[in-house]
Amino acid sequence: MTPAAPAVGLEDFFDRLRAVNPFTDNRINKPSAADVDVAEIHQAAFARLTDLARESLTGRRGLGVVLWGEAGVGKSHLLSRLGRWADQDEQAYFVYLHNLQAAPERLPRTLLRAAVSVLTRGRGNRWLWTPLWRLIRGGLLGVVGGSAGFHPWERLHRAYNVWIDGIGASDLPGAALIDRAVFEVLFQFFRSAHMAARGEENGETAALALRWLSGEALEPEEAARFGLRPAAAGEAVALADGEQVKQVFVALSRLAAAAGRPFVLAFDQVDNLDDEQFAALARFLEALIDAAPNLLVVTAGIQATLLRWRETLVIQHSAWDRLAQFEVHPQRLTAGQALRLIRARLAEFLAPFLSLEPIRQRAAADDFFPLGAEWARRHIEDKVDIRPRDVVNWAREGWRVQQEALAHRGGPVWLAGWTGGVAVEDDGPPPTADEVRAAVDRAVADIVAVRAAGVREEPHKLPPDADRLASLVHDLLMQCRDQAPIASVRRIPPPRRGARPSYDLEIVHHGPDNGPGGRTGVLFLTAVSATSATGFLRRLTEESRPLQRLFLVTDARVQLPLGNRGAELLKRLQEKPGLLFEQRELSVAELADLDALTAAVLAARSGDLEAEPRPGRARPVSEREVIESHHRHGRYLACRLLRDLLSAPPASPEAPS
Repeated sequence: MTPAAPAVGLEDFFDRLRAVNPFTDNRINKPSAADVDVAEIHQAAFARLTDLARESLTGRRGLGVVLWGEAGVGKSHLLSRLGRWADQDEQAYFVYLHNLQAAPERLPRTLLRAAVSVLTRGRGNRWLWTPLWRLIRGGLLGVVGGSAGFHPWERLHRAYNVWIDGIGASDLPGAALIDRAVFEVLFQFFRSAHMAARGEENGETAALALRWLSGEALEPEEAARFGLRPAAAGEAVALADGEQVKQVFVALSRLAAAAGRPFVLAFDQVDNLDDEQFAALARFLEALIDAAPNLLVVTAGIQATLLRWRETLVIQHSAWDRLAQFEVHPQRLTAGQALRLIRARLAEFLAPFLSLEPIRQRAAADDFFPLGAEWARRHIEDKVDIRPRDVVNWAREGWRVQQEALAHRGGPVWLAGWTGGVAVEDDGPPPTADEVRAAVDRAVADIVAVRAAGVREEPHKLPPDADRLASLVHDLLMQCRDQAPIASVRRIPPPRRGARPSYDLEIVHHGPDNGPGGRTGVLFLTAVSATSATGFLRRLTEESRPLQRLFLVTDARVQLPLGNRGAELLKRLQEKPGLLFEQRELSVAELADLDALTAAVLAARSGDLEAEPRPGRARPVSEREVIESHHRHGRYLACRLLRDLLSAPPASPEAPS
């Protein structure tokens, strides 16, 4: 028997009203089942997205749609609604991606790693009923005609291979050559995850499959489980290039088609990317849309930025024609829609307290309690078209007024005398510089706190990715150049052929008379293959460029795999004369803080971060203002890794003992 919910009293209501403002969140940071939603708002735009998803399935082709408009008009909210639609009765398989920061040439791999992490919820085990497992299961059910009964593994595998054989002869528009290895690894993942859940094996095969599907390398003997062969004897085995990365997405879209469901990739706030990053992403997505038989790619961003990219040929015409084959423009709200949005948030807040007669009476008498119908009339009813973000901002201020009145009068007196007071209109002089600075600081602090909390709660949204981490730290160090003793920060470009460079970042510090000084190299390593890790360490020991200091940065979720040879090379680096070698293992909390600092800057870059120096006077926050706020509040130096990298290396480092 389910225990009864504890009774609530008026003091609980007063405490809740004092502590919580239901209008604090004026932006969507990620899709959530808990978002307050008003279905009739942006209904036409939402219906267009779901119709296109279904069309990609029934037409067996890849489709691209651009979801664009001004900041604060509800693009991210629409994507959140699309995600809930997809999850409802598994109507579609949905992957939401945001802030894909990586070097342009590494973006496809970073995209793949993020997508696989989303589809597996970042789990290191217990993959049964994750979205990826359900997707493969749905495809296998389609292969066997929808029969969910018992199927011996050998018979199921045989039917699966027959289905793959038939793909090439199908009439799917845009059908491309398939990579059977990808399909085999997906099947082995499914079987191993299923058997591990039943206690029939340890799930090691599933873990190895996910490593390879994420773009990581396998040892030759590990790869042999899937029939994968190294390019040369003894080499690790990984997806070789963007073409092979594309084949993983193509396989997923084909399995989704067999399951009778669309596969949706949603890219939110792509205007956070720089020109080269977006150009690389667009090229990859163009090829993917052409090759995938059941795929909807939704690209969401500020319209002005996307138009600039098109007009300046950051994105080529052919790629634009694929990504923006269809356009969806969320519109501003009417006054009636804005009032319904306010009522929805108020209803959610009041729901636990409607059993209290005084609260029920107030809510029945005034639809907008505790803001008040007079507040709604003064702020909304005379407006012609309104951004959703402005509606929420006005309500947040109105709620704050009620919080202050409650604190001043006390709960019983406030409730007894409540008349739906109206916030005083601000018709005074422009905000002062101090007011603007304080408002910017509040806006930046809010987005940093929300973003960091989101990563801590769902770390799989930020999977271990050395290249993404290198890009993120590079950008943060560049933001500190004017306030730290560094002359330059450089991403080491990859060679035209062969392995990655021996380290990712090179920091040059100021020397005597402001000339060039000591050099620091930084390698970000998240490899889980001992062969790959050993290769990185070997290249470091062979590095000919002079360094005074070398940092090896790892992710705490990924243990550094060291065989005997790797341990020997690591010891050689630690004892190398004249080199200060340091290791830093970043926790999820530290990774969240680094990501949050970047997220605030990127939101400002895209024009999607606003401050409110005075009630009702919202203004965009610039990228420079975010950086200055980070410096004012010491956020850069509060991050251990940034603090260490910004400090100059000792003049004569001693090798650690």
